[in-house]
Amino acid sequence: MRNPAPIILSLLLAAVAAFFLIRAPEAPKPAPPPAEAAAPAEAPAPEVPKTEEAVKPPPPEVAKTDTSVAEAEPKTWPQEQSDIPADPKAVFGKLPNGLRYMIYPNSEPPGRVSLRLHIATGSLMEAEDQRGLAHFLEHMVFNGTKHFTPDDLIPKMQHLGIGFGAHVNAYTSFNETVYMLDLPSLTDEMLGLGFTVMRDFGDGAKLDPEEIDKERGVILSEKTTRDSVGMRLMQQQFDELLPESLLPKRFPIGEEEVIKSAPRERFVDYYTRYYTPERMTFIVVGDVDAAKFEGLIKENFSSLANPAEPGKEPDLGKITPVEGVKAAVFSDKEVPATSLGFTFVQPFSPVPDTRTRRLSKLPLELAQTALARRFERIAKTEGSPITGGSASRDELFNHVEVGSLDVAVAEDRWQEALPVLEQEYRRVLEFGFTDAEISEAKANLLNAYQQAVKTAPSRKSEGLATGIARSISDGSVFSTPEMNLEVIKGGLDTATPETCHAAFREFWADKGFHLVLTTKEEPDNALSTLTSIYEESRSKEVEAPEQKRVIPFAYSEFGTPGTVKTRKEIADPGLIQCMLSNGVRLNFKKTDFEKGSVRLLARIGSGKLTQPKDMPGFDFFAASVFNAGGLGKHSNDDLQQILAGRNVTGGGFAISDDAFTLSGRTTPEDLELQLQLMCAAMTDPGFREEALVQFRKGIPEIYQQVRHTPMGAQMEMESWLHGGDFRWTLPEESKLSSYTLEDARKWLTPALTKGYLELSIVGDFDESTMLPLVLKTFGALGPRETEKPALPAARKVNFPKAPAEKSFTYDSKIPQGTALVVWKTEGWRNNTKLFRRLNILGEIFSDRLRKEIREKLGASYSPNAGPDGSEGLEGYGFLASESVGKPEDTKRLAEVAVTLGAELAEKGTDEDELDRARKPILAQIEKSKRDNSYWLVTVLSQSQEQPERLDLIRGRDADVASITPKELSEIAKKYLGQKNALKVQITSEAK
Repeated sequence: MRNPAPIILSLLLAAVAAFFLIRAPEAPKPAPPPAEAAAPAEAPAPEVPKTEEAVKPPPPEVAKTDTSVAEAEPKTWPQEQSDIPADPKAVFGKLPNGLRYMIYPNSEPPGRVSLRLHIATGSLMEAEDQRGLAHFLEHMVFNGTKHFTPDDLIPKMQHLGIGFGAHVNAYTSFNETVYMLDLPSLTDEMLGLGFTVMRDFGDGAKLDPEEIDKERGVILSEKTTRDSVGMRLMQQQFDELLPESLLPKRFPIGEEEVIKSAPRERFVDYYTRYYTPERMTFIVVGDVDAAKFEGLIKENFSSLANPAEPGKEPDLGKITPVEGVKAAVFSDKEVPATSLGFTFVQPFSPVPDTRTRRLSKLPLELAQTALARRFERIAKTEGSPITGGSASRDELFNHVEVGSLDVAVAEDRWQEALPVLEQEYRRVLEFGFTDAEISEAKANLLNAYQQAVKTAPSRKSEGLATGIARSISDGSVFSTPEMNLEVIKGGLDTATPETCHAAFREFWADKGFHLVLTTKEEPDNALSTLTSIYEESRSKEVEAPEQKRVIPFAYSEFGTPGTVKTRKEIADPGLIQCMLSNGVRLNFKKTDFEKGSVRLLARIGSGKLTQPKDMPGFDFFAASVFNAGGLGKHSNDDLQQILAGRNVTGGGFAISDDAFTLSGRTTPEDLELQLQLMCAAMTDPGFREEALVQFRKGIPEIYQQVRHTPMGAQMEMESWLHGGDFRWTLPEESKLSSYTLEDARKWLTPALTKGYLELSIVGDFDESTMLPLVLKTFGALGPRETEKPALPAARKVNFPKAPAEKSFTYDSKIPQGTALVVWKTEGWRNNTKLFRRLNILGEIFSDRLRKEIREKLGASYSPNAGPDGSEGLEGYGFLASESVGKPEDTKRLAEVAVTLGAELAEKGTDEDELDRARKPILAQIEKSKRDNSYWLVTVLSQSQEQPERLDLIRGRDADVASITPKELSEIAKKYLGQKNALKVQITSEAK
């Protein structure tokens, strides 16, 4: 089981830093792989559209106060102060007005480009009466600019295939605001729109008072959506740890009173003084000609002007390190898990990113990794009061350095956990680390850098662009993976347990720190109790850590290698299917989308369809103890040491509606080891007692979240939608605790040893090398069933009859509610074409929800709709809308969704709506063709079990393109009428 992350300052700071997105409910992931790229085209800016401004006087222009384009003092790039060279493929430049730009040609995926506008301003730059306006302003640039009215920007983007959330987004943090735009093609019209939009963000916002007033409700709704116990505790921890700093007073979401009432002048003040070219960096990553795009940047951004009196850098306040040990307690009955931590803060000033700087940080990084692994091992011992731990060092906003040691506490046993934390801290200070601990940390770190080099040719533009934007504030050099490896390798060669020990001591020894307890209920005399337990623990001697020998991997032989019984090459969509001599079915496809990467997925047996009768939650239990149990000859801890520096994944066992699955991701060099690991999991799973102990330790945390977050209510709703079927029902806590390892073994073993097995492999490999490895692993297993049982009765559940209303509640003081409306459709199983149409209908419906609920009513931040269902169950499918808002608004939100659904059923849709919904979907479809995950999961994984899937895949593009408004209108009429609606309310009720 995954250990819960403790609530510590550095982690929470990192979380909140990218928390506030303009249009999507989730924060952007840190440099994820997929992206778009583009080849340049000279494109004039689109004509200024005719708007209602022709009839009514516009609000005063938000222009910079200095109309001349004065030359700004040159800003440097990080490499100009470093002995580490930047990637030579990157083109760096500066305009006379101070705006910097970087262009990075990158061919994956082809024909696309990702644009990022980084502005070095955020909530820290706000005045007291502007708290929240940095984030509010990020919304407002989408609500009317020089070239786009509030009503035409989104439709224009949609018609070009740019999906809101999918291709365009933004976020605001403490010290930066970033606008993100991924263009799915390179037409003149597309580039013209992209550059015009980004330029308008810089200085073209109209900030119409009416639009500001309309958006206030949206911001408040977002504030409601973001509200959580974690966020409230974070505020308390900021106040405690950084009392003299500006940080606790400038959370990006801001103050409700400011959001409700700030006049236009305050927006204008912030916008004109801080959205300045001197603070801007424009990033282009994609399939581009750098010279042409450099021209586009100069053409579009050179006229940006700096104000006569630009905004100043804020005084971030004072950072005062604590002396000695200062105890602090944060309590809330809704805290998911108790945690303990040692945290210190001290002032920090920026340091150039140089070889010396990177190497100086390396020994401490290795030490922290080794200590976290030590906590992990302790957590697995019988009777341990912790479930995991971590060690970290962070530099935040070039202002504060934070050190944290934390443990997650099992079952509120913090009195027992504190000595564990204190003594391991002291054990490291006194004795350092073992050879095995540092060797494991070094091997994994070196391997990560080596793999970055091998996979560099297939890095995705979107991920690169986002990563570069995130690096602007910390001043790191954008160096090549080869250079990064060269720098770090020298440091790894000289890193020893002694140097890591010295680095840890230098960072932690003789430091005062905060002793922080975060728990559900503050104990009596908590501060004095914490201090006395800590002092008592300090009086006990600690011994040097035990040296542990690394043993070799014990699974290399699985029997006589099998043979290929049948082989079928399918030119379209370009894959090969085999039947092996033991009945294992093999599908594979070679691609070059991810250099040096191979993905594997084995579907085995029938999954939840065979779940033992009246054992609710047993699938969750079985998968958890299976993954945590390691192998018969190796515990998970053994495996982490054995596999250090190797590119294999374990713990990839899961249970879906109609299959058990084992997944893995590896490299061509480690493919044999990955195959051995997967086969060992099937033939000799560990089912260790430590896995059961860990699982049972985590049960209180699970039910704590069930009681105090929407998760519990959502699970109740899931059970209701499945007709109360035990397989989708949350068990009583005592029932979940009663399951045994033998129960899991009895259920899983028949499928793992004999069940139908379809193995799919996609990626960078050669058949001549891969196939013999499969034959000596999967091919050497015992005979398998060659057909899956039908199990018709197990595939049926009873969907609730409509119309109906249902309410679910959970115990929380966070005022939040969710309104859902569910319309039953045909099931997803064997209805792929229908679900393609429901997907587009869901986009159309989402757009109508956005206009009515978000833009007009301001009652929900991100209302949406879409289809869902199961490929394993017969007839289980539905289209649902969801709106999150205040509890008192849920009934109204559900009624609005029902009304909009009924209107769609009665009046249907038109070509314009269809085009705006379909174009972004087609762009995503095109993108998926260069995505190994799509080929593995959607195409290959069941292609022998369900041969018809391949015909559906071949016809996908043409099928989606053929959809008509009439078709969608008929589907809406069939399913979305008021009589078919299930109205669901999920609300918090403080008890």
